[in-house]
Amino acid sequence: MKLMQKIDKKIASVDHKIEIISPIKIDLISQIFLCNFNDIKSVIRVDFDLPNWLKEQRASEFKIFNFLKTKTQNQKILYHDLDRGILIREFHEGKEISYSDIRRKENLISLGKEIKKVHEIKIDNVAINNFENAIENYKDTLKNKIKNNWYLNQGFKIFDSLSYRKEQIIFSHNDLNRENILFNKKYFFIDWEYASGNSPYFDFASIISSYDFNDEEIGYLFYGYNKNFLLDKEKLKNWVKFTYFLDYIWRQCLVETTKHDEKSLRIMDLERNLDIFK
Repeated sequence: MKLMQKIDKKIASVDHKIEIISPIKIDLISQIFLCNFNDIKSVIRVDFDLPNWLKEQRASEFKIFNFLKTKTQNQKILYHDLDRGILIREFHEGKEISYSDIRRKENLISLGKEIKKVHEIKIDNVAINNFENAIENYKDTLKNKIKNNWYLNQGFKIFDSLSYRKEQIIFSHNDLNRENILFNKKYFFIDWEYASGNSPYFDFASIISSYDFNDEEIGYLFYGYNKNFLLDKEKLKNWVKFTYFLDYIWRQCLVETTKHDEKSLRIMDLERNLDIFK
């Protein structure tokens, strides 16, 4: 109840006409609603109390939105208050694509083409974070736990083995999972708070781990991206493995810096899943 009262109070603080229509989802750090904002169908995200490392990612997100204004993935931000943790964007018609539909050859090729458009966005001279910096921040947050935690140690070890600094760094969404990929005649990506400069392999690894694509499906995805792309299958495999550990690392950061505990974040379940890599 106290949490909902806080959310209601935050929404009431916005000096605009807001009509909440229905909740969309609640996650570990925010709640999202469908609403009308000044009579425009919109989506409002209200953050819970965030630790500094997440506030920094929210600040980076707003820079990304400004950067995307003239790009193919323009998010049409209507209102933003970083201090109160409120973001309102115009509603984008679309739906999550099902596990079966996304596996169709033509859909995989189309998805690959849309990812290519994102990766071709030029980031020269733009103040956008680097993915390696985010990983270093996670390491710093968890520095007292890494030594005695095999899962954390292994996750960071996998990242170090990826020879990240030798990668071609492109503009990457960094959170392409099922919830963040919408479809309405074409693909549209939402939730850009983790976007940064990164290896092109990471967006593919995120999608592959989210949908559990097989080799043939991965082939269609990369064909849409660039039929001449020289795919390093071993490198891709290691990036996919890293995505599983990254979720664990991120949740452990929440344990260290918020009121969440290991039970509420299902840490033991994640550890059991990661045991396959032992």
